[in-house]
Amino acid sequence: MKNKNIKFHKSRQDQKRKPWVIDLRPKGGKLMSFDSYDLANKHYHRYEDKIEQDKPLAKSFDWTFDTLFNNESNGYKVYEEPRIADGEILEDTYLKKVADIKCLLNAKVEGVRFGSLKVKDLNLGYIKLKLFPALKADGVKGKDRSHKTLKSYKTGLNSLLNFAILIECITINPQVGFKLFKNKKEEYDAHLKPKHQKIAPNIIKKIVDQLPAHRPFGTSMQLIANFALQTGIRAGEHRGLTWKNVDFKNKVVHIVTALHRVSKEKRTKTDQSVRSMPLSTDMINSLKELWLQQGKPGETNFVFPKNEKGSITLNIEEDMYSWNGFLNRACRDAKVDKIKWHDLRHFFASKMLQTYPGDIWKVTRKLGHSTIKITQETYGHWIQDEEQKLKDQEDMENVKWY
Repeated sequence: MKNKNIKFHKSRQDQKRKPWVIDLRPKGGKLMSFDSYDLANKHYHRYEDKIEQDKPLAKSFDWTFDTLFNNESNGYKVYEEPRIADGEILEDTYLKKVADIKCLLNAKVEGVRFGSLKVKDLNLGYIKLKLFPALKADGVKGKDRSHKTLKSYKTGLNSLLNFAILIECITINPQVGFKLFKNKKEEYDAHLKPKHQKIAPNIIKKIVDQLPAHRPFGTSMQLIANFALQTGIRAGEHRGLTWKNVDFKNKVVHIVTALHRVSKEKRTKTDQSVRSMPLSTDMINSLKELWLQQGKPGETNFVFPKNEKGSITLNIEEDMYSWNGFLNRACRDAKVDKIKWHDLRHFFASKMLQTYPGDIWKVTRKLGHSTIKITQETYGHWIQDEEQKLKDQEDMENVKWY
């Protein structure tokens, strides 16, 4: 019978690293990798036998939620971050969860920070009757937080509690059995409002026109935004783009890497994210001008660098905040509703669905999704719209008017 504590990572194998991994950190050990399953299994059982001889009370038994999350040697963040590099979890998912957990820890329940509560003292009644009512009532400008936000907090708390079980801080998850229910208005609004709203081309143009056309070292925000609109690439892929990936002759950009905020490694979100995208003549000419402005940098230099050395700070979260900041100001100046940087990718998706109606596979490849199902789940309402338009056109052609 296979040892469930031993994980095989194909991404490590592809990188010619030891693919068999065991995580002994919750038991006071280290994250270790091996060339074979047998070697990993032998080491695991030797370690288990060693700690079983004199098993002490878990040091985490008396921890607060703050300690559980932030402990430098055995806390939640120390446990989770290496899993990003190994491809076990997506970085964006991890960062969103961390942000939600921080909100949880800072929540005031009857005047006391939740983070100061001991993990062992948490129970279902506290979660249901005190914690989540307090979280719901503590929205922006006195408004209740949405069901979607509360659901994210519940997911974050669940991750913390499952981790607490793993390191023997507690033995059961007290949140099991707790359910969040939408009120009738939220259910009605969720039914009416699609997952992603289409943005009209004239609105996009207004926003881009308000972005700075010139910045130090030639990094025009208008160029950066137009590149995102024309390729639909993710923010990490955008930042990971080097001059080696730009084929001026064939007017193509090859998307093969992505910069990540925590792991600092360069890899795309999935294997299917590796793709090539055609560029317009205007975009190629703009990139040539940028290359000359940067002093004809080498192939390994970034196309859209943070500084004049052609590099990007490893604090990509700060960079992303900067890009969204420019976009927020542009929306304000254009007097339109605020959008996020990722909405530029959604705009690209809407244009591809219009360009290739009925060919969902081609749209999936251009977006770098791993499966058609992801494209359908993300843009299903738009796909239905385009398919209905095609059907309506066909029906009109078959109508006999007289």
